Amino acid sequence: MDDVSSDWFGDKDQCLLEEIDLSRVGHVLDLDQYKIAEIYEKGASSFISPIFYNKGLYRVRNSGSGIIITDFAVCIEKVGAATYEGLVSEMGEDCVDKRLWRDVPAGDVIFFYSLRREDEFVRSSGGEDLIVV
Repeated sequence: MDDVSSDWFGDKDQCLLEEIDLSRVGHVLDLDQYKIAEIYEKGASSFISPIFYNKGLYRVRNSGSGIIITDFAVCIEKVGAATYEGLVSEMGEDCVDKRLWRDVPAGDVIFFYSLRREDEFVRSSGGEDLIVV
Protein backbone atom coordinates (compact mmCIF):
# COMPACT_ATOMS: atom_id res chain seq x y z
CA MET A 1 0.00 0.00 0.00
CA ASP A 2 3.04 2.26 -0.29
CA ASP A 3 1.91 3.40 -3.74
CA VAL A 4 -1.00 5.60 -2.71
CA SER A 5 -1.64 6.83 -6.23
CA SER A 6 -2.44 3.37 -7.59
CA ASP A 7 -4.25 2.00 -4.54
CA TRP A 8 -6.62 4.86 -3.82
CA PHE A 9 -7.01 6.92 -6.97
CA GLY A 10 -8.14 5.96 -10.43
CA ASP A 11 -6.70 7.48 -13.61
CA LYS A 12 -9.33 10.23 -13.55
CA ASP A 13 -8.37 11.25 -10.01
CA GLN A 14 -4.60 11.14 -10.59
CA CYS A 15 -4.57 14.90 -11.22
CA LEU A 16 -5.35 15.38 -7.51
CA LEU A 17 -1.83 14.22 -6.71
CA GLU A 18 0.01 16.20 -9.35
CA GLU A 19 0.66 19.22 -7.16
CA ILE A 20 -0.11 20.00 -3.56
CA ASP A 21 0.41 23.54 -2.33
CA LEU A 22 3.05 23.10 0.35
CA SER A 23 1.54 25.84 2.50
CA ARG A 24 -1.51 23.58 2.99
CA VAL A 25 0.51 20.73 4.50
CA GLY A 26 -0.15 20.78 8.24
CA HIS A 27 2.58 18.46 9.54
CA VAL A 28 5.96 19.98 10.35
CA LEU A 29 9.18 18.07 11.02
CA ASP A 30 11.97 19.83 12.93
CA LEU A 31 15.40 19.08 11.45
CA ASP A 32 18.80 20.65 12.05
CA GLN A 33 20.59 22.52 9.27
CA TYR A 34 22.95 19.59 8.57
CA LYS A 35 20.11 17.10 8.09
CA ILE A 36 18.27 19.60 5.86
CA ALA A 37 21.38 20.07 3.72
CA GLU A 38 21.92 16.30 3.48
CA ILE A 39 18.36 15.63 2.35
CA TYR A 40 18.42 18.54 -0.07
CA GLU A 41 21.70 17.37 -1.66
CA LYS A 42 21.28 13.58 -1.57
CA GLY A 43 17.49 13.37 -1.82
CA ALA A 44 17.19 11.03 1.18
CA SER A 45 18.43 10.45 4.70
CA SER A 46 17.76 8.62 7.92
CA PHE A 47 16.52 10.31 11.07
CA ILE A 48 16.48 9.18 14.71
CA SER A 49 14.11 10.63 17.28
CA PRO A 50 12.43 9.71 20.59
CA ILE A 51 9.27 11.30 19.11
CA PHE A 52 6.91 9.19 16.99
CA TYR A 53 5.90 10.58 13.58
CA ASN A 54 3.51 8.91 11.16
CA LYS A 55 4.48 8.12 7.60
CA GLY A 56 3.61 10.89 5.19
CA LEU A 57 4.39 14.35 3.90
CA TYR A 58 5.95 17.00 6.17
CA ARG A 59 7.00 20.61 5.84
CA VAL A 60 10.48 21.22 7.23
CA ARG A 61 11.37 23.62 10.04
CA ASN A 62 14.99 24.42 10.84
CA SER A 63 15.22 23.45 14.51
CA GLY A 64 17.98 25.98 15.17
CA SER A 65 16.29 29.05 13.74
CA GLY A 66 12.59 28.14 13.91
CA ILE A 67 12.19 28.94 10.21
CA ILE A 68 9.88 26.83 8.04
CA ILE A 69 11.29 26.37 4.56
CA THR A 70 8.41 27.02 2.16
CA ASP A 71 9.81 25.26 -0.90
CA PHE A 72 11.07 22.06 0.72
CA ALA A 73 9.17 19.00 1.93
CA VAL A 74 10.11 15.51 3.08
CA CYS A 75 8.23 12.27 3.06
CA ILE A 76 8.64 9.78 5.91
CA GLU A 77 8.63 6.47 4.08
CA LYS A 78 9.63 3.93 6.75
CA VAL A 79 9.45 3.87 10.53
CA GLY A 80 11.23 1.47 12.87
CA ALA A 81 11.55 1.34 16.64
CA ALA A 82 13.95 -0.24 19.11
CA THR A 83 14.77 -0.17 22.78
CA TYR A 84 18.29 0.37 24.02
CA GLU A 85 18.33 -3.09 25.57
CA GLY A 86 17.02 -4.66 22.36
CA LEU A 87 19.72 -3.06 20.22
CA VAL A 88 22.46 -3.96 22.69
CA SER A 89 21.36 -7.60 22.74
CA GLU A 90 21.15 -7.63 18.93
CA MET A 91 24.30 -5.69 18.03
CA GLY A 92 26.44 -5.45 21.16
CA GLU A 93 27.07 -2.55 23.51
CA ASP A 94 30.01 -1.23 21.48
CA CYS A 95 27.75 -0.62 18.45
CA VAL A 96 25.01 1.33 20.24
CA ASP A 97 25.42 5.02 21.08
CA LYS A 98 23.93 5.41 24.56
CA ARG A 99 23.68 9.20 24.04
CA LEU A 100 20.74 8.62 21.68
CA TRP A 101 18.71 7.40 24.65
CA ARG A 102 19.65 10.38 26.84
CA ASP A 103 16.09 11.83 26.69
CA VAL A 104 14.31 8.47 26.51
CA PRO A 105 13.02 6.85 29.72
CA ALA A 106 14.46 3.40 30.50
CA GLY A 107 12.68 0.69 28.53
CA ASP A 108 11.09 3.10 26.05
CA VAL A 109 11.80 3.00 22.33
CA ILE A 110 13.58 5.33 19.98
CA PHE A 111 12.30 5.69 16.43
CA PHE A 112 14.27 5.34 13.21
CA TYR A 113 12.94 7.03 10.09
CA SER A 114 13.71 6.88 6.39
CA LEU A 115 13.23 10.33 4.85
CA ARG A 116 12.97 11.27 1.19
CA ARG A 117 12.92 14.77 -0.34
CA GLU A 118 9.49 15.23 -1.90
CA ASP A 119 9.75 16.84 -5.31
CA GLU A 120 7.00 15.11 -7.23
CA PHE A 121 3.75 16.19 -5.59
CA VAL A 122 4.46 19.53 -3.93
CA ARG A 123 4.84 23.05 -5.18
CA SER A 124 5.86 26.17 -3.39
CA SER A 125 3.13 28.60 -2.47
CA GLY A 126 5.05 31.26 -4.39
CA GLY A 127 5.47 33.45 -1.34
CA GLU A 128 8.64 34.26 0.49
CA ASP A 129 11.19 31.48 0.88
CA LEU A 130 11.12 31.46 4.67
CA ILE A 131 8.44 31.66 7.32
CA VAL A 132 9.57 32.54 10.84
CA VAL A 133 7.53 30.80 13.54
